[in-house]
Amino acid sequence: MDSRTIVSAFGAFTLALGICMLSGCPSTDRDEVSGSEVAVSAVSGALNNTESQSALGLNSLPRQRRGAAARVWDRINPIRPAFAATWTCTGASLDHPYSGPTGDPYNYTPVSCSVTWRAGKTASAVWSGDFILNYGASCDSLSPFMDNQAANCTLNRTTAADGNTRTLTGPNGNYYAITHNTFGAGTGWDSAVAPAPSNDGVTLACGASGCAASRNLTISGSHLTGAVDSVRLRDHTVSTGTDAIIVTGSGPGRVVTGSVYVQHNLAHVTSLTTFNDVAYGDTACCYPTSGSVTTTFSKGPDQTKTETLAFGASCGDATLTRANGTMASITLDQCL
Repeated sequence: MDSRTIVSAFGAFTLALGICMLSGCPSTDRDEVSGSEVAVSAVSGALNNTESQSALGLNSLPRQRRGAAARVWDRINPIRPAFAATWTCTGASLDHPYSGPTGDPYNYTPVSCSVTWRAGKTASAVWSGDFILNYGASCDSLSPFMDNQAANCTLNRTTAADGNTRTLTGPNGNYYAITHNTFGAGTGWDSAVAPAPSNDGVTLACGASGCAASRNLTISGSHLTGAVDSVRLRDHTVSTGTDAIIVTGSGPGRVVTGSVYVQHNLAHVTSLTTFNDVAYGDTACCYPTSGSVTTTFSKGPDQTKTETLAFGASCGDATLTRANGTMASITLDQCL
């Protein structure tokens, strides 16, 4: 794996943690992250775990902005020449050589990294465990990457019962932990969401002309929870509706269309995020690089209102137009 990609990924992780540590963290999941961001985090992670040469959760450095983000970047960015650092990264691997469905299940280890600065400060982004991969009977034994698979191949990704947690620990010892648990049945606050979230994991299914042409993505029920220094701030249940999300093209030509439900379990808000020809144009970036998503709220204070998240060409850059009409430039920092 390209070491620059790993470094870029960890730089984005520590930037996100540093902003929270410097500026203060919100009190509820509705304040912390929008429905659009949650949906994009879940869909992007599903697309990037084994679909191409990108590993789950990797993304390029966000563009520097003025204000808090720039100040944090000055303090923690190990890429700048003034800061000598030593990196250690592991993961982005299967537990045994790929041999097709006869080798099921496979344990996929995402990338975990730690860095030590010359001054002795350390930071890390570490996953607690693996994702479990099972390939369908129509998959071949040549490549684990779905871009290379033929018609009707399916890949199912699940976690252990207690989920898989990525913990970001900053140089001052503060930490931000996000857990992805595919056992989503019964975790959502809103019983009206249909189909109800289940424990069937995240599934990619190749189209009739092979995965390079098209595939369907189904998120049966992903429970995403987060805490900063043991204070629980995030609790979302994500699932697709009766229709799967459609992905066309491969590599830098991937385009995503479809909808995903997000239940905000702390704030008691429900929203539906629709992907409008969203393009993933950079295989080294986990996030979209053009297009937009539109989120409509069906429950909560913003009921019937919408918000929009439009993606910039730089990895992680996006512009959020909130339900009240205000706009903000944000940096996407989760790929689950």
